[in-house]
Parts: sequence; structure tokens; C-alpha cells
Amino acid sequence: MKNFSLKILVILFFTTITECYCQQKLNLVKFEIFAEENQPMAGADIFVKNSSPIIATQTDLDGKAKLKLSDLNVEIRIGVMGPSITFKLFENVDLVKVNIKKQKVEYYSKNKILKKRKLKIKGY
Repeated sequence: MKNFSLKILVILFFTTITECYCQQKLNLVKFEIFAEENQPMAGADIFVKNSSPIIATQTDLDGKAKLKLSDLNVEIRIGVMGPSITFKLFENVDLVKVNIKKQKVEYYSKNKILKKRKLKIKGY
């Protein structure tokens, strides 16, 4: 009986270690989408392009959304009524602000701006 209990403990120990190494670190990225200055875009769809399974979310009434991503080097597509908007993410980004009217995207990390870029907008 003692030998059987030891075998079970060893199996449980190695199973626990294996599960710890299999977990991926997910990065939380917040989005704020604006149609114009101080005018949030509610109901905008945010997709990770070419993801399988599909990774997507939608903005709330304040134009805010969140995505948990294992890889930040991806291309994001925003679907709103009318134009198709795309831009790339990169490492260390935790907040992305998009202004559709000004056609710009701003990237933040720990409340500090990292970059500003022009948006790729089709069908506007």
C-alpha cells in the first residue's frame, strides 16, 4: 500500500510540473476606438487577422475593449460601418488608441506613449 501511494504521488507531481510548463503567458491589450475626438465608437469589431481560432472582441458604449493575446506581433483589423481599418501591434504594448477621423493610432505602454502611426483605411 505504501508503494502504491508513493507511485500516485510521483505521478501527480510530474503531471503538475508538465501543466505549469504548458501554460502560455497572455498579454492584456486594451483598445480605445474613437470616431472623432472624444466621441467613442461603440460596437466596433476588433479582430486579430489570420488567427485560428478567431480572436475577436467588440467595443463597449465607451469605445473600449480588451484582448488577451499570446503574441503581440500581430495585425489587427477593426470593422466598423464603412471603412476597413488595419494596423500592427508590437511587443510591450498594453493600450492602443485609434482615432478614425484623424486616421491615426497611438501605442502606449505603462501609460507612456511609444509610437504614433497613420492608419491604413480602405473604403472610407
